[in-house]
Amino acid sequence: MCTQKLWRALGEAGQPPVDVGEPGTLGAVLGNWATKLFHYDRRGLVLALNERTYLTLVFPLAPRAEFRAHFALALSWALHDLDVPTTAIEQESVVLDFLPLARLTNRSMAGSLNDLEFLAHCELDYTKNLRRVQRNLNEVPHVKREPSCAIEAVAQVFGTETVRWSHHRPH
Repeated sequence: MCTQKLWRALGEAGQPPVDVGEPGTLGAVLGNWATKLFHYDRRGLVLALNERTYLTLVFPLAPRAEFRAHFALALSWALHDLDVPTTAIEQESVVLDFLPLARLTNRSMAGSLNDLEFLAHCELDYTKNLRRVQRNLNEVPHVKREPSCAIEAVAQVFGTETVRWSHHRPH
């Protein structure tokens, strides 16, 4: 699911929305994603938020033909950083090629994306390393979510230990 701005940037304007089904029905384990385009230093970046875990990804939009490849790479980095097994990482990354693009209509997810965009701007003021930015965003607690942090939710879903960046290997 993507915001109208990203929908247009990807060349989907004029296309009818796709029904993405219930949360978690698509994808190997993670399920649906909400995505948003934002700009930082005149660079188009995509913010992706997983509906099930609130795992947050940040990746470049350009070139737009590489949107899904950039999405898969950012997801691979995030899951690797959280010590998810390689086979699960590969499955989740492959699924992104088949997830339908749909317009984002969930106001709660849109609000969370707006909050994360603000935090992403703050992070980008300190580092241009998108992998580090997304790692830091995944430690942000979300209201009315259990577990509240994406790193804890991913650990729960994949049966791994929760990784804290300040206590983990540097990248």
